[in-house]
Amino acid sequence: MFTGEDLKQLLVVLLRNKLLILFVTGAGLFVGLLYSARQPAPEYAYDATAALSVAYGQNLGQIAGNIVILNYSEVAASRLVCDHAAGLLEGEGVTGEQIGRMISIDSGNNSYVLRITARSESPRLAILVVNAVAESFISQVTAVTGSKTIQVLDPARTAEAVARGGNSIRLLAPAVAFIMICGLLVAVELIMGKARSIKQCLTDEGELLAIIPRVRRK
Repeated sequence: MFTGEDLKQLLVVLLRNKLLILFVTGAGLFVGLLYSARQPAPEYAYDATAALSVAYGQNLGQIAGNIVILNYSEVAASRLVCDHAAGLLEGEGVTGEQIGRMISIDSGNNSYVLRITARSESPRLAILVVNAVAESFISQVTAVTGSKTIQVLDPARTAEAVARGGNSIRLLAPAVAFIMICGLLVAVELIMGKARSIKQCLTDEGELLAIIPRVRRK
């Protein structure tokens, strides 16, 4: 079982070998940069988001609003809505099944705002898809409930680029190197089994087995 003295000594060991730790971590960073430089440029996808107001009724409470938003989230991602959106985008070469894989739904912290996001390798297609899904969602809910309270608050006008892979190794390699060298130093210190306190030199009856000598470092 570790004591405060054990942890303090392990910290001293790490500080004593800080130059070695810095060197190994730097070597890991160099390897990560070298590996990343030899990889192809990262691919990019584009996210476009539309925000919708889904307030339903004047006296709807917070809990009821959450229930409504969950139901609406399922509707927005349904095959019916996606197929209808594909029909609105006839000529763009996307199917309802593809649209279903492209979109994600988020209610955020506001119980009455629904955000639909579409991701595509084409920023233009991402914008077209998310706006078509929003329009399809409104029309389908209106057809079922007869309510016209759902509105588009903010249609997608731009798409944000999102890098996919390619750079994570730059941070992963030095992190792994740092953890490995620290772990090795700690393991060596523990295997050596040095006594670090008076308590470690006492028997269960309190008898002193040995005295820890004080070593003056030059």
